[in-house]
Amino acid sequence: MLQVIANIRSRYRLALLAIAILSSATALLLQSLISIQKDDAQVINVAGKQRMLSQKIAWYANTMHHHNTLQHKKSLQQAARDFKYGHHFLIKKAESGEYLYLDDALISHYFSPESKLAEQSEQFYAAVALFLQSNDLSLIPEEFEVDEVEIFLKQLDKAVSLFEQQAKDKVTLISYIELGFWLVTLCLLFIELKLIFQPMEKHIMTTLDKYQQQKQHAELVSKTKERFIARASHEFRTPLQGLINAINELETSTSQHTLKQQAQYCSSRLLNILDELHEAQLLSSGQWQLTPVKSNLLETLEAVIHSYQFSYQQNSIELVKDLSSELNCTVELDHRRLQQVLGELLNNALKFTKVGQVVVSASLPNQQQLLLTVSDTGIGFSKQYPYLSTPVEIQDTHFQGMQMGLARVQHILRAQNANIEFIDKEPTGALVSIVLPVCITQEQGETSQLPHKLHCLVVEDNPLNAMILNGILKAINYTSDLAENGLIATDKVADSNYDVIFMDLNMPVMDGFRAIDIIRQELNLATPIIVVTANTSQADLEKAYQLGADGHVYKPINNDTIKKALIDVLNKG
Repeated sequence: MLQVIANIRSRYRLALLAIAILSSATALLLQSLISIQKDDAQVINVAGKQRMLSQKIAWYANTMHHHNTLQHKKSLQQAARDFKYGHHFLIKKAESGEYLYLDDALISHYFSPESKLAEQSEQFYAAVALFLQSNDLSLIPEEFEVDEVEIFLKQLDKAVSLFEQQAKDKVTLISYIELGFWLVTLCLLFIELKLIFQPMEKHIMTTLDKYQQQKQHAELVSKTKERFIARASHEFRTPLQGLINAINELETSTSQHTLKQQAQYCSSRLLNILDELHEAQLLSSGQWQLTPVKSNLLETLEAVIHSYQFSYQQNSIELVKDLSSELNCTVELDHRRLQQVLGELLNNALKFTKVGQVVVSASLPNQQQLLLTVSDTGIGFSKQYPYLSTPVEIQDTHFQGMQMGLARVQHILRAQNANIEFIDKEPTGALVSIVLPVCITQEQGETSQLPHKLHCLVVEDNPLNAMILNGILKAINYTSDLAENGLIATDKVADSNYDVIFMDLNMPVMDGFRAIDIIRQELNLATPIIVVTANTSQADLEKAYQLGADGHVYKPINNDTIKKALIDVLNKG
């Protein structure tokens, strides 16, 4: 892009320089011609005055012949001086010897043997001088006789005409020169258009097309990446749903309890990795936002701590929790994002603590703020604890997670107006303290929020996922029917009444999008629709809501997520 700008700049400069040179040359030449032409008025005036002076001289001379007065003599002398000056002015020469005001026609008129105007003029004012010096004024020189004066006046008239013609010729020349420069300017502009501006425009258009193609390619790559992440998330979440459900349903002996914990931890880590990918995609696309919900704060924190118990036991690190009883209340905030923050703190504390313990403390000191601290006996901040660096700058040999934890923690806390503080402990260890604003709401039991009876339709093509969802609904004492695709679902909805529809999006024959559209637009039904999907694409989710969905849950699902979705949807409005 910088090369394109430099190329355009150089071309513009070349074009402007050419126009500037031509304009300057035109202005200088025109100024020169105008400076020459401005003398023409004076020259024509002097030539015309010569004609008038010759008449005055003849008249004064004849008048003095009858009335010799001093006034007439002075007037005759002045007229003679003016005539002589005018004659010398008109035939003045430059230092090079060329006449200043006479062209070829005027030179011929003044000095050719046929006209001899210069000689006649000199004889005329010479005769005046002799007449003024003569004591006998009764003798009038023949130059002052009527016939001679008439001939002389004709010669002077012709001189005036020739001077006027000379001025007209100059004006015509200037007009031609102006026209010539105008044509040259047009030609120059045409040349610049063909050789500078059109190639420059073509170059700009080519470059813009190139960048447009690159932009479209980048957008396509971004969309492809989003679709890939959504598809990969979908493909992982579907079997993960069955894995988590199977692990939770396993009845193990006391000796196998550790294996069950290990399986639960591993499945939880897989789910966290999928969540991290989803979060990264939302951040890169600018679609990330908080999702505040009302839930029990104590249960939210304990769920995270419980998921890390096995990992800490494996590393011989004691995980101590000190959770105040006042946390057993319902607060409205983004509980899932809070779990991500605490999980990242526990993960990094474990990573940088070799021996000792990690203590998680939480309380509500003023009922409006959550004080959450994670204290460890590790290397501390003075030894380049990772929270003091960006993820790119962390230099360690650990490869757990997606290396996006710190950025995500900072982003989540900043969005929730929370403060995080890092303190070095003595003699060793680190303390991370978070102060998070919370809004305590009136606690309501699920039994009072959920109806006692619901008849649901489960639209799911995967038999395992359908079995899990039906099992969850049965555990809440709700009845349900199954539809393997959207087409069967629309037929069932048209024939039977359902209180809630659980709709998968990606199905054969007819997908969930089309099924939602038919239920809302063609069947005109307002039955609550909860999307149950492993597809984490934000665009697909927004499309489902635009078509008429009322809520959504991501796979893998469990009793709590389904209950929460039912509470939100059934208590809307």
